[in-house]
Amino acid sequence: MNYRILIFLLLLFFNSNLYSQIRIGVAIPLMNSSDSREEKSLGAEMLRGIKDAVAEYNRENPSAKVEIITEDTKKDPAETLQILNKFGSNDKVIAVLGPVFSNELAPNAGAAEFHKMPVVTPTSTQNFLAEKNPYLFQLNPTYDVRGRAMAKYAMDSLKMKRFAVFSEDSYGKNFAESFSDEVTKDGGDITVKIFYSKDDNDLTQELEELENKIFSLDKFIDFGNISSEQFEKIKNSKIKFSYPDSLKNENLIVSIYKLYGSNADRIIDSLKLKVSDKIDTKKTVLPGFVEAIYIPISTYLEIPKMISQYFSEHINLPVLGTSDWNNKAALEENKIYIKNLYFDSDFNIDENEVSVPDKLSESGIKNYYFGYDGMKLILDKIAEGNNTRQSLNKALEETENYKAVHNKVTLKNRTNHNLSIMRFRKGELIKITDFSY
Repeated sequence: MNYRILIFLLLLFFNSNLYSQIRIGVAIPLMNSSDSREEKSLGAEMLRGIKDAVAEYNRENPSAKVEIITEDTKKDPAETLQILNKFGSNDKVIAVLGPVFSNELAPNAGAAEFHKMPVVTPTSTQNFLAEKNPYLFQLNPTYDVRGRAMAKYAMDSLKMKRFAVFSEDSYGKNFAESFSDEVTKDGGDITVKIFYSKDDNDLTQELEELENKIFSLDKFIDFGNISSEQFEKIKNSKIKFSYPDSLKNENLIVSIYKLYGSNADRIIDSLKLKVSDKIDTKKTVLPGFVEAIYIPISTYLEIPKMISQYFSEHINLPVLGTSDWNNKAALEENKIYIKNLYFDSDFNIDENEVSVPDKLSESGIKNYYFGYDGMKLILDKIAEGNNTRQSLNKALEETENYKAVHNKVTLKNRTNHNLSIMRFRKGELIKITDFSY
């Protein structure tokens, strides 16, 4: 064969392979035009994870490599729309990872359906975007899912029924309303709901109002001021405390519901026990009618302010929280104030099982894995043979119990409904379980 013909055929073969190569669009805020290293960090950290996932896939699939095309959204909704349209018009792009922020995505959510192209956001948490757009996927649970998941977990697993809500009045409301709605829907009760301003550093007035309302709903026995006859009746009855003498020795004021549970009123009447008319809040008070308080903070930076002031009011209820509580350093620094905290988490990794990338901060590690896991999910579906927009979209819709590094993914209406439930108690942070709402 003429060598020129051979070279032509080889070039044709390689060009054909290149032309048929699958492409995935990446739309993230790289902020290339910014001089701020901090402003560029999120996109750079996320892109590092994305590239690592693609490199792993291409090593394992040398005959069917995937190429990514990266575009900078600049945190600009108009720029984001141009990028989505550009990807949508390229029939070799079968999916897009990104955008990252809800304000980039929300006004452009319809672009996914317009181009019949799956758009997978790794981090946007705005409610109902994916539910209303059949080609859009939210891998990070929304505000609504998070609030409802914590309510469901508290009621089903912790067997709680009555709650107080203490929430920041803008961001926190996104969670508080869904939490409250889920509790009510499942037969529970939101007994107290108080909102505070995110700009208010002194929460004394709001917390005192919260304490007064919680205590006013309750009935207490003051073990520091109890007769021997009354105490013997309690000791001989079936209470929930293993060592009733410790209640008296420590002069505790204890809710009858903490002692006897939901049947406390009937038991107190049958034993002819006297409840205290006035509560000395300088003593340790253990309320029980309200069983926990839901506190959705807006950032981990609020932890020192919130928990120290909450502790100073001696409310002594377990705290239920959101993923913003998930900062190990902040929790450990304030561990003397935290007695019993449960919160949902969209991010939890076992560093004994995972090799954490070098030279990344705690937030950098999160950004890395949001990018890595989002891309790996798409690539895993492609590896199963879903190499068109339609088949990939269908495969993503059926995702259930997908184990990513930082979280599981179970998509319902194209929205992840899976979170980790964490507990911080006695200075120790542990994962209790994966929980799907």
